Amino acid sequence: MSGERGFSFPESLLSLLIVYVIFTSLLPLMDRMAMNLEEEKLAAQAASVASDAVDGHYLTGAIEGSRLIGNVMFDWRMQGGGICVSYKAISGWQSRCYEPDR
Repeated sequence: MSGERGFSFPESLLSLLIVYVIFTSLLPLMDRMAMNLEEEKLAAQAASVASDAVDGHYLTGAIEGSRLIGNVMFDWRMQGGGICVSYKAISGWQSRCYEPDR
């Protein structure tokens, strides 16, 4: 055991390289997952706005309106027996239309 002094410099560099490769391959994946989660959250909020708007339509007769959730403005409009909700997401303007089941 007298000749050992710990890790050598090449072994340390190799360890750092392996850690670097692992993290640089995971960062884009995490970013993509975060964007998908944000898109799904906005879609769920749009469905909530549509539900509240339909209730408001039957109570007050309003055919269009908007609602602010967080920093996102959701615009809704009754169209042909259904409702469409538009909002600006990360990927651009999105529109979700909901029709009643018959």
